[in-house]
Amino acid sequence: MNERWNWEDLRLFLGVARGGGLAKAVGATQVSAPTLSRRMYSLERTLSVTLFDRSRDGYELTSDGVELLRLAEAVERDAFQIDRWTSNVDRAPRVKIAAGAWTSLFIARHIKDLLGGDDDIAIDIIAGTSQADLLRREANLGIRNRRPEITGLAGQRLVQVEFAVYGSDAFCKTFPQAGDDRRFSECDWIAFAPRGPVLPSAAWLSDVLLQRPRFVCSSPNAVLEAALAGAGLCILPCFIGDAEARLRRQSGVLDSLRHDQWLVSHDDDRRDRHVSTVSKKIAKLMRGNRDLFAGKLMN
Repeated sequence: MNERWNWEDLRLFLGVARGGGLAKAVGATQVSAPTLSRRMYSLERTLSVTLFDRSRDGYELTSDGVELLRLAEAVERDAFQIDRWTSNVDRAPRVKIAAGAWTSLFIARHIKDLLGGDDDIAIDIIAGTSQADLLRREANLGIRNRRPEITGLAGQRLVQVEFAVYGSDAFCKTFPQAGDDRRFSECDWIAFAPRGPVLPSAAWLSDVLLQRPRFVCSSPNAVLEAALAGAGLCILPCFIGDAEARLRRQSGVLDSLRHDQWLVSHDDDRRDRHVSTVSKKIAKLMRGNRDLFAGKLMN
């Protein structure tokens, strides 16, 4: 291999090439746009070719860029095969689970249910990236809010998820209007706004709220801590809000935010012993808490 470049260069190039620019590549590579831009210019200087025609509309591959894309995808396929071989012979294989922020928090709280047993499997939780590309093995398992529609991916329905409005005991006692529609004009709110696409719950809150949120958080833990501190109301999945004894539900379930959770995997990966083992444990864990996810265990 040419010592002037490495697989990381090609990985970032693939992200930019497939995304047609820097904006979409940020989510795929978890690298900032300025860094991606610098790395692409550096790669071009290293290879002494122009890979992209850059414009305000994005990055379009040149003929050299198209050829490198073909070669880089071949290297990527080989790297995946090596990763699969390594994980299968590893005495302590790792399973990567990509899930949204709230689901990741739930899994972390119940991680012993996934690590227990006679197997020696290690687990990585990739939080906030439920849309990680399973075809390219960015994760072995994904927990998503829709059935997979891409050829090569398999999915099984897990549970139905409900959302509601929550606030701390102290806040709700101070502001009784938190329990009715006055909440949207007379109460402070905490909004959850992680990096990436706008969450359905955030879009719903933006549509109904008659004022700007008092506090905006990119971290789910920060949302919870702010709500517990009495900073305002927030939208939470019931499996988070109802499990917290210090919070009180202030609405019925929000029908427009209802969705199913699906466990998704690559057709090949799901046949691997360790992936299959973790998959079964996740299904058992979440289905065993079906009523909590469905908002039937209100605190």
